[in-house]
Parts: sequence; structure tokens; C-alpha cells
Amino acid sequence: MASSDKKTKGKQKIQIKIIENADDRLIAFSKRRTRIYKKVSELSILCGGEILFIIFSPAGKPYSFGHPSVESVAKRFSNAGQHLEETTDAPVETYRKERINLLVQDFTDVQDQLDVIKEKQMEIALAQRSHGTEIRHWWKAPIDQLNVKELYEQDERFAEFNKLISITRNKKIATISSMQAPMDEDVPSSFPPIYGPNLQ
Repeated sequence: MASSDKKTKGKQKIQIKIIENADDRLIAFSKRRTRIYKKVSELSILCGGEILFIIFSPAGKPYSFGHPSVESVAKRFSNAGQHLEETTDAPVETYRKERINLLVQDFTDVQDQLDVIKEKQMEIALAQRSHGTEIRHWWKAPIDQLNVKELYEQDERFAEFNKLISITRNKKIATISSMQAPMDEDVPSSFPPIYGPNLQ
């Protein structure tokens, strides 16, 4: 076929200067931005480099592309002396260490509180032995068989137990909230009122 039979001009080289028509300028920006993103992505994949590309539209709207992410490359750029592992893994590692520290602290607090309760139980058991009374497990004894002193002691034990549950629950809620992690599925979104003597 002869070149004179063509109906279109085909791909032509255009002169590089600002496009006068605003609509044409926005269309050209949109099409070329997409092509640049593709080229930047290819460069990153082929060379294994980290890339950050930022451009503002004629209307002033910012557009960005980054690999592996805009944030990680921007952070790496602002801390050029650090290695890649330090900039990309640091937030994850910091979160993990903080979470472990909080869980260890919670465990230690609960263990300390349980030790205090065990000591009190041993004191009560020793006191009962020295008075010659039979040692009973308070959770097994029928309430109507307890004397007034034993009822007060049981009331105090329940109050301590409720307090321990409340403290532990509140610490876990605070830990979850401070980490902004999703709550466990078995943790209700609203909690029942705290029951016990003088706690309502």
C-alpha cells in the first residue's frame, strides 16, 4: 500500500511546550501520568530499587507512586544514613517489642496479685488450724453454715477477686486501645457492671 492511502497521521512527534487548552492539558497529564507510573514501576522491578515519584497536577492536586511504599521510601530518604531493614522493619519490631513488654508486665502484675491472695489464704488456714476449726474450702461451704466472721471473710475474698478481675480486664483494654489493635473476638465491646460489695 502506498503511504498516500493512510487516513490518519499516525504517531507524530509533538513539540514540547505547554498545552494552551486547559482541557487538553488535563487529558495529556492524566494519560502521561499513567504511563510514567508504569515506567517507574518497571524500573523498580528491573533494578530492584526503591522509588518515590511525586507530581502535582495543573490543578495543584498531588499524585504519588512509591515502591515498596511511598511512606517507606520517604522515610528512607529523610534518614539516608540508615539501612533499609532499619527503616522498613523498625515500626513493626517496635510494636512487637512494646506488645511483649506490656504482656509481660500484665503477667507479672497478675502473678503478684495472685501471690498476695495465696498468702492471705495461707494465713487464714493457719489461723483456722490454730483455733482447732476444720479447714473448709470457702467455695464449697454452704453459705448458711458459715458464721458471721466467715461471711465477712468470704465477702472480702470476693471483693478482692472482683477487684483483681477488674484490674486485669482494664489493663487488657488499655493495652489493646493503646496499640490500636483490633479487639479479640471473645472480648465484648461493652462490659457488664462490676458486682461485689460496695462496688456498684
